[in-house]
Amino acid sequence: MLKFDQGSARFNFRSVAVVIHDNHVLLHRAVGDPFWALPGGRVEFFENSDATLNRELLEELGVEIVVKRHLWYVENFFEYSNKQYHEIANYFLAQLSEPNQFPMGAVFCGIEEEVDLEFKWCSLTDLSSIELKPTFLQHGLVNLPMETKFIKVNELNVG
Repeated sequence: MLKFDQGSARFNFRSVAVVIHDNHVLLHRAVGDPFWALPGGRVEFFENSDATLNRELLEELGVEIVVKRHLWYVENFFEYSNKQYHEIANYFLAQLSEPNQFPMGAVFCGIEEEVDLEFKWCSLTDLSSIELKPTFLQHGLVNLPMETKFIKVNELNVG
């Protein structure tokens, strides 16, 4: 996976799936985290960013996806688990092969053994009432761009 640590800092290269079904977006979080995020994962060496999403969603939920288009290229500086992150991420609009197999209105568990993830469908109208990272998504998910946008997020006030 494309991540590099230097002391208490980490560089991370990630792909992210924006899955919207029936005006709900698919979110996930590590069990115990106070915030939600979009599913995805780290890109592996010599793996295309969109192919990462196929691999990750199969590992995390046992479901195949179709990547529709690139939405955002995001450079993000944040802190998580006592590490400062510099993350580059590609966000893709994607569609699950079988979205109805996952319950609306309830939290459900992922299937990946190495990571304890929980998922839920969140109504697009309820996004402002939950803690969602990165925060640009609360507005961005209800106003998807027609072409790829470059987004800078800096929670560390560096750079």
